[in-house]
Amino acid sequence: MVIKGTLGEPTGAPQALGKPGLWAPLSILKCLAFVVLFCLVCQDPAFAVFDKGGVSGIGARPLGMGGAFVSIADTGDAIFYNPAGLVQVLRPEISGMGAVLLNGKEDLFDIAYVQPFSDQLAWAIAVQDLNDNGGPSEGAERIYYATFAAPLAVDKSISFGVNVKLFTVDSPILPTYSARGIGLDMGFLYHLPILDPRYGKRINLGLSAEDLDTTIQWQDGEQDKIPLRVRGGFSYQFNDDLTAAFEFSDFDDTNLSTHNTLLLAGIESWFFEDQLGIRTGYTGFQTLDGQFTAGISYRSRTWGIDYAFIGHSQFLGSSHRISANWRFGDTFFAKAQSFIPEGVVSYVEGDIITLKWLGSQSISVDGYNVYFSKTSGGGYVKINKNPIKTNYYALRGLEKNTQYYFVVTSVTSTVPPVESQYSRQVVALTTAAPGAPVVVQSDVQNEGVIDIARQAQMSNFPDPAKNGLKGYNIYFSEVSGGRFDRVNNEPIANVPTYLVRKLKVGQRYFFKFTSVGADGSESVPTQELSFIALPYSTVTQQNSAAVPSTTAAQH
Repeated sequence: MVIKGTLGEPTGAPQALGKPGLWAPLSILKCLAFVVLFCLVCQDPAFAVFDKGGVSGIGARPLGMGGAFVSIADTGDAIFYNPAGLVQVLRPEISGMGAVLLNGKEDLFDIAYVQPFSDQLAWAIAVQDLNDNGGPSEGAERIYYATFAAPLAVDKSISFGVNVKLFTVDSPILPTYSARGIGLDMGFLYHLPILDPRYGKRINLGLSAEDLDTTIQWQDGEQDKIPLRVRGGFSYQFNDDLTAAFEFSDFDDTNLSTHNTLLLAGIESWFFEDQLGIRTGYTGFQTLDGQFTAGISYRSRTWGIDYAFIGHSQFLGSSHRISANWRFGDTFFAKAQSFIPEGVVSYVEGDIITLKWLGSQSISVDGYNVYFSKTSGGGYVKINKNPIKTNYYALRGLEKNTQYYFVVTSVTSTVPPVESQYSRQVVALTTAAPGAPVVVQSDVQNEGVIDIARQAQMSNFPDPAKNGLKGYNIYFSEVSGGRFDRVNNEPIANVPTYLVRKLKVGQRYFFKFTSVGADGSESVPTQELSFIALPYSTVTQQNSAAVPSTTAAQH
């Protein structure tokens, strides 16, 4: 909080709050608390501008989590906490908040508009307005935001955002009490997926710096520096519905004339298919006892409302926040046909039906939904509660000798999630007794294979029998320099006549080869080679004779 004197009058003398008679019943302790509060917030004839250490705060949802939002930042509130998070907003969004602070002495409002471009870039504009209702100047502080965010990686695992801000201070009572300034914020957000779903879904890391070298210029020529604030934290997503966040906030508190570091923590959970959210948080202060916060939300596919209760120190009064948001229009994903799951096939074994489809590699696709019906073309009912993370799904305990119809959709990781159109319908008929899986022809056509014999680099492999060798081993990996797994069970007698199957069409795979001696000893691996998997039908049409084949384990 910056204190600015006007008209050459002395600062620091508090005025009476309300009528003098109201002070009589108060205890001495309450009087001192009000005096301290009034000196900090409304000195005569001073004005508190752009305070970072007081009771203000933006966004009911972030504040319900104690303000620990820098590593989440997945709504329009990201403008005020970490602008890098705006790349997670994939639909146009209008949001706003209102609050009455300090027992009615201040009003705080904000309104924001976020506009994404495809599934990558986003820009936003916003205004934050704080009105002083009881001070001698009855001034208004406003901050205007222009925000831009973009990913720094194709999969959006890391993103960057920037705010350009205009600060204004005005007073209807004191026309000369006016100031202007330009500010800059920067933020980074990093998503780290957890490979084993037993231990959670994702870890998010967030870092932002607010008001980098920001100065406001008063009308009388004086200048005041807005203190730099650094936020850093991480959040742990246990699953799609439960997230815990921890954060520190570091700045120079002009109220206390000291360096101030706050510790923030919060936890949030969603219920009823992500329509009802409940959260709580904790905010630690430098000189006061930490306080707990709580909040609740309701959201539909197009609109949502958030409420937060924020406890403050004794005599400061608790405060409440109410935020609302409205999402409209289509996202890039809602229009893109390529995100409708393709290649859906079914396998039947007795009363067990397994569905499989081609998965998407986009980080913005959170999972898939499977629907079934006993009637062709309609009446579909969703089977799964949460999005399916894999590209297959098995249904057990179905009625025997019954025909079922299935469709699959993809779901984005946006808030709220956006679901694609239905895939092509597939039909499956359960039987009375378990049987062998049925291989659907379309599955073979979509299968990716690599014909080792047709790779130019393989021409130097001699016949192992003529060189005293038992054969060769083939190792493959989906990542260059990653872990290589052996494809074959036994040494291969002739590598150039080998077909590696069950791969993904169009994906590049990496291989290494070793020779195996007659005594079973294995040579040093060759240098890494890479080949692209082609459709099975294309490869088999090129080959006039059958070749030995194996299935590569998919990881």
